[in-house]
Amino acid sequence: TYTMVLPSTLHDKLNELSRKEGATLFMTLLAAYQSFLSRYTGQEDILVGSPIANRNYREIEGLIGFFVNTLVYRANLSGRPTFQDVLYQVRQKALKAYE
Repeated sequence: TYTMVLPSTLHDKLNELSRKEGATLFMTLLAAYQSFLSRYTGQEDILVGSPIANRNYREIEGLIGFFVNTLVYRANLSGRPTFQDVLYQVRQKALKAYE
């Protein structure tokens, strides 16, 4: 595990961008990470996995156990999209996955 503390000014600007684009901070950081991976690897099809809680039913809320699903976020970065385009892709896919 690697921990990094962002300067408060950067954190504030990321939150502001997220609000402006109607996204969460997670979505904004995921879009940035996928953009970084695309540039670093030279690949246009980027997949990133992220765990999500899987306690969708009242009957299992009290159970002890590891109820987690992994969501795979796929971004197509062909054609050199803008960051806002990548963030829009991430936002749409995340919202659909959370339904």
